[in-house]
Amino acid sequence: MDQHAGAVGNTNADAQDADLQAVTVPSSVKIGGGTLLLWGVLTLVLCLQTALAVRFDAITTPIVLLMFALGVTGALLGFQLTRGSGKAAVSGVVLTGVSFFLFAAWIAFSFYGGLLSLLALALLPLSLLAATFCGLSVSWARRADQARERLRAQGLDLGL
Repeated sequence: MDQHAGAVGNTNADAQDADLQAVTVPSSVKIGGGTLLLWGVLTLVLCLQTALAVRFDAITTPIVLLMFALGVTGALLGFQLTRGSGKAAVSGVVLTGVSFFLFAAWIAFSFYGGLLSLLALALLPLSLLAATFCGLSVSWARRADQARERLRAQGLDLGL
């Protein structure tokens, strides 16, 4: 009977060790989070550049506000992804994928208005790169979220 209890204890310890190993953030996920963080910061810089270059009217004011919201959200999600958040990975894919089309529309609109921004042009491929890296991080980050939940259920909260 004691052998059975010892085997169960070893199994729980092995499972806990596996969960602790699963929450260690690999460098590929950190790269994904860093790319998303960079995208967010550069979007904020584009927001500032746009705010300084255009006259505010009914069309440009919502565009600048949207750029600001995208930049802040991207930077926060990028930071969370570097910590291994599965929700941040999925949200980052959606955010950067949608923003690719929004930036493409903004570039077309700004060209029509006589505004050329190399930063806006650079954000197009960076959006796709961030979406790709975030997409590659989703499966690992979801497994890490599940491992964190199991560890919390056992009374071990890592603060992640």
